Amino acid sequence: MKLKELSDQLGLSFFGEPNLDITTVRDLAFPTPILESAIYLVTSKKVLEKNKLSKSIKIVLTTEKLKSEFPNGIIADEKIIKLKFANLLGIFEPPSHYPSGISDKASIHPTAILGKNVTVMDFTVVMEGAKIGDNSTIHPHTILEPYSEIGNSTVIRGNVVIGYRCKVGSDCIIHSNSTLGADGFGFIDVAGERHKIPQIGNVEIADHVEIGANCTIDRAAIETTSVGEYTKIDDHVHIGHNCRIGRYVYIAGTAGFAGGVVVEDYVMVGGQCAIAEHITLKKGSLIMGLTGVTKDTEEKGMYFGIPARNATEMLRVSSVLGDLPELMKRVKKLEEKS
Repeated sequence: MKLKELSDQLGLSFFGEPNLDITTVRDLAFPTPILESAIYLVTSKKVLEKNKLSKSIKIVLTTEKLKSEFPNGIIADEKIIKLKFANLLGIFEPPSHYPSGISDKASIHPTAILGKNVTVMDFTVVMEGAKIGDNSTIHPHTILEPYSEIGNSTVIRGNVVIGYRCKVGSDCIIHSNSTLGADGFGFIDVAGERHKIPQIGNVEIADHVEIGANCTIDRAAIETTSVGEYTKIDDHVHIGHNCRIGRYVYIAGTAGFAGGVVVEDYVMVGGQCAIAEHITLKKGSLIMGLTGVTKDTEEKGMYFGIPARNATEMLRVSSVLGDLPELMKRVKKLEEKS
């Protein structure tokens, strides 16, 4: 692809040789020789100073301020350069080689309803009353249990289970080995016997949601476990029964939510966080990684630690922990003198 052609596709201006060939995208962070035909992302002076090879880059996606550092490139405004880089990656993304249509190795119940241009791959099971919307793709070994629903233009990767009466919206991606609609963790111990509490609710995923690999979202005990539109969930996340996850939420890998948690819109949850049952993460809260939250947060609050505390306060506490042994010695000496 030519430099000018690529800039036109991105809706941006270019500088340098318009007919320069660009064959791929490379990451400057990896210590490999600079490839002359590759385009690199450089967003700041820090990136240039950190990597000695950056001066030999021939083609770049960068800002107006850094244009003079390179012989050829495409210019993007600082506010949108990362979005344009994502668009750039999409241009170089390899075409899909997945089959289309309905595989004769799939098991589809006669009462299932399939929309237009649906793809169902080998060994998928679509059970009684299940619905798949137009232009959706279901990868191999997936199970759509009775009366589950998939919206339009949604992609369900391999080995996913969509449970009984559970719903996934349109333009969603559910990655491999995830389960939506497993039983919630509900039991009662009486007189030395353990009784399972039936989980009769469901899971509903709104439009434009992406759920990573190996995630589990449990069905509600009675009502609905829900995830709002444009929320993005990383790999290995567990969301317990009766949770209500809002819109535009980010959840990083291996986070766990106990039952009945409410996550309001625009919350960000870091990796390996643990959220206790029946609490609310208020709108815009930021939960830093490795945090255990046991109480409701404040709107737009930032939290860190176990148990979670205001992040600024907790970081001050953490900064002095290393001095505690010496401080204890000094206190002991003072006590002996007194």
